[in-house]
Amino acid sequence: MFAKKITKSMQEAMDTTLARRKMQDEYNRAHGITPRSASRNIEESLHVEDEGEIYKRGKNLEKMPAAERASIIKELRKQMLEAAEQLEFEKAAALRDEIAKIRKL
Repeated sequence: MFAKKITKSMQEAMDTTLARRKMQDEYNRAHGITPRSASRNIEESLHVEDEGEIYKRGKNLEKMPAAERASIIKELRKQMLEAAEQLEFEKAAALRDEIAKIRKL
């Protein structure tokens, strides 16, 4: 924190943080845990699977019957809602965009 004067609420926040750090440090020592930074491949964590492009299996949407397009939209909508329920919002948004592309045809 940056301030010229430490207020009562600031001191309480700092004391709480120090108390929590102390408790965590004691727990780590008692259980033989050595804290370390989390690491992951950024590209992997930002990758969104593009399941919405199921219609690209050699099919041309312009020539596809309306009933078949409707069934594809129904399936994509189901996948979109499942992704949203699992908090995979990027995937759900990609599926939503695919649905919009199909509906424009």
